[in-house]
Amino acid sequence: MSEGTLRQLLWSGRQVEFEFNQERYQVKLVNYAFSTEFAFGKKYGTKVTSAYFDDIYLRRHYSYSLAEMLQRVPSSQISY
Repeated sequence: MSEGTLRQLLWSGRQVEFEFNQERYQVKLVNYAFSTEFAFGKKYGTKVTSAYFDDIYLRRHYSYSLAEMLQRVPSSQISY
């Protein structure tokens, strides 16, 4: 999945889920009263949040960055 496609899905209110190394991950946009943040992490665990998309997309939170994970996962295993 490309960066542009992921951004478009998140801004349209979708959350993206995929499996990587036998763990289920989730990416979503969270709207608060005065701010909006991107959240990324294991589906049933703590999430990393940031107001900036690049912080969750490029930074290595789980030994791999979100960009690297999405490049290695077949598109058929990504749900939104």
